[in-house]
Amino acid sequence: MSAPQQPNVPQPPAPGGYAAPYVAPQDTRFAQALQAPGPRPSAALGTVALILSLVATVGGSVVLAVALAAIGAGVGPSLQTLTAGTGLEILTPVRDMVLVAEIAVWGGSALGVWALIQGIIAVVKRRGRGAGIAAIIISAVGPVIAGTAAFVGAVVGIAGSGAV
Repeated sequence: MSAPQQPNVPQPPAPGGYAAPYVAPQDTRFAQALQAPGPRPSAALGTVALILSLVATVGGSVVLAVALAAIGAGVGPSLQTLTAGTGLEILTPVRDMVLVAEIAVWGGSALGVWALIQGIIAVVKRRGRGAGIAAIIISAVGPVIAGTAAFVGAVVGIAGSGAV
């Protein structure tokens, strides 16, 4: 029975001798791994996603809060005379601010979804990974921040109108 063949493993140098110089493997399967790494991809994708998520969250929330404060201030006095048949005609005096609030909600939502998707792509493609992760987090928390800002804006507007 013959002994199994050992793979060609370099042996340590003999005492007082020198080691043979290292020769890279010549196998073509490993040629790609031996190549120098390519240029680092641009981080602009993640940076743009982060900027979009900040604009959607902060900008949309501020505009929404200001618009709802104006709506609350305009509608506040008529809230004391509400009847069962009162409908959306109560918003007629502040219809311009209702439009601003609606644009803020839809614009912030569209930018937030765009930032979320672009942040995911940036993380997957490793093109601005840190900024992409931040964009994902901010885009996910953005609706909560906008809802809180809207509530605070409406309460401040109604309370400031003297209706309460």
